[in-house]
Amino acid sequence: MSECVALILEDSVTQANIVKRMIAAQGWTTIHCETSNEAVNTLKTVQVDVLFVDVFVGFENSLPLLPTFRRLAPYATIAVMTAGGSHEALETTLANARRAKADFVLRKPFAEAQIKQVLSARMDAKEGPRRRHHVLIIDDSLTVRSLARGIYEAAGYRVSLAADMEDAFKNADIAHVDMVLCDVFMPGMGGLKGMRHIRKVWPHVLIVAMSAGAGNYVSQEEALSAARKLGADAQIQKPFPKEAILELSQLLINEHDQRHAPELEAHPRFGHAPPDPHSTYI
Repeated sequence: MSECVALILEDSVTQANIVKRMIAAQGWTTIHCETSNEAVNTLKTVQVDVLFVDVFVGFENSLPLLPTFRRLAPYATIAVMTAGGSHEALETTLANARRAKADFVLRKPFAEAQIKQVLSARMDAKEGPRRRHHVLIIDDSLTVRSLARGIYEAAGYRVSLAADMEDAFKNADIAHVDMVLCDVFMPGMGGLKGMRHIRKVWPHVLIVAMSAGAGNYVSQEEALSAARKLGADAQIQKPFPKEAILELSQLLINEHDQRHAPELEAHPRFGHAPPDPHSTYI
């Protein structure tokens, strides 16, 4: 495998070293730039696979530079990192990063698992049309999460796990998930409210609702009907056979990919077309 390179734009040497260690643990080479000018000059001479960009570098907001980074590194995945700024709430910064079309948005502090997710997504993109589809499983039952993970991974899918909606929104970059398999009844926000939020913020992400009902209060049919009204693409009752969930998932993903094929081919950084050095991806 050819050498993979990640560029880190971060003005804090301490923070940069933490990120470098996590990236190096995955076998990648890192380049650290403390200023935006240094990052731009580096991209003019070095081909990188992933950029980890801190939003606030010194007194500068780096988000307006993302189009420049796209132009200089059209194949690269861009992951924005932020803990917010003194003059701006963290949630505002995260929303601005998503509007700036960052490929991933990482809330500081983040774990090595999130770094691995970004790097894995870039490696999958290099595979082009053969890339593995990514499923996020959200269920408060460890047993269900483990069983579903085994089913999907055995079938060649990438899998992420979350114990509830709050966990999913905090630790999973849902914008880069192909499909969410979500329980209807969970502690906290709950599946219904969470699915409605996913449909509103990430309308391209497929949603499959699953439920065993809620005892004597709500039947499976009632729970799944409610999920359907909130925008779930499909529903399945628990427990489900391996063949049923795989057949349903593949059907939904195939239909989705066919509908969005022109959009996928328009983005070279996801491995479908050669880069145009004169284009700016925003």
